[in-house]
Amino acid sequence: MIAFKRPKRAMKSAAVLGGLTLVLAGCSGDTEGSDGTENIELNVASWATPDSLSEEMAEWWYTEIEERTDGRVTFNIDAADSLCSASEIPECVRDGRADVGQTLTDYSTQLFPMASISSIPFLSPGSEPVAKAIHDLSTEHEGAAALWEENNLHPIAHVPPGRLLLGGDTELSSVDHLDGLRLRMAGQYAQEAVDAAGANSVVLTAPETYEGIERGLADAAGFPLDGTVAYQLKDILPEWTDPGIGTYTTIGMWMNSDVYSELPDDIRSVVDEVTEEYNSEHAHRIFNEITTMQCDLLLDTIGELNQWEDDESQRWEDSIEADLEERWVEGAESDGLTDAAGYLEAYKSKLDEYSGDMEADPSLACAERG
Repeated sequence: MIAFKRPKRAMKSAAVLGGLTLVLAGCSGDTEGSDGTENIELNVASWATPDSLSEEMAEWWYTEIEERTDGRVTFNIDAADSLCSASEIPECVRDGRADVGQTLTDYSTQLFPMASISSIPFLSPGSEPVAKAIHDLSTEHEGAAALWEENNLHPIAHVPPGRLLLGGDTELSSVDHLDGLRLRMAGQYAQEAVDAAGANSVVLTAPETYEGIERGLADAAGFPLDGTVAYQLKDILPEWTDPGIGTYTTIGMWMNSDVYSELPDDIRSVVDEVTEEYNSEHAHRIFNEITTMQCDLLLDTIGELNQWEDDESQRWEDSIEADLEERWVEGAESDGLTDAAGYLEAYKSKLDEYSGDMEADPSLACAERG
């Protein structure tokens, strides 16, 4: 089992008290403490399953804010899929049913062209530079900042859950092995790469994938290392490999913009401080720690994690006839991102800047161990 460093808070859902059904509403509640200070309760809609990377990373953010505000801010965290389904969470945060939300950005790509850029295959090598680039550009790029405001979302972070791995019943060590395969895939542009390799993309949310594989809806799955453990896919798919695509999606976390703006100045300063530290250091520290421990669980089950040869990865990249960067620019502009071409160039520059300081990716380190 994974050993976490602090006790986990109880995940809350609808409860029955004294014959009455108590349902946590999706808007913040303000009460006054005994000393006259304002106490703020924020409701969270999360997709995170117990012991997952998503849960552990977000828990650091919640806990730090609660501690640094001396308990004036607390978070009610609903169990996954209870307040809002994983695919609905961004809309829940936008319309105020939840104050804070965390889920996979691919479930609402039209809202997040700023983050969907990470799904362009063979562009983004590791989670840390991607997350830092998107965080920086959320304020540095005028078009991105304007779109966040228009969508009524205040961005906290967009952290890739890891490099894309492919898992199946049989060996998946080349482009040829993908031909005709029904492959569960996330990532708008990663799906196009799958199609170019002759596979058929199957649309399943992460929580639906285990059952989808068992029911024969898909033959194989594309997931980060975290997904092999958090969704028990290692137990039903024995062959996993890194094909060299790199990152392909992000886990987004946001606060309702109106809720953020209405926070008292000192509370908002704490939120900003914790968010900055989260993006600059702690999200990536936790990502590396948890993914390394999950590697142990994966290897204990399947024996080894494989890697494609460089020339085979290049074959896949060469098979993609469409200019996916150009297609992303067109799609991002259509989704409301002004100067998408400028955003792409700034994103690439940020990747170069941050990649030099990047630690060895834990997925690649896991494959080396195998």
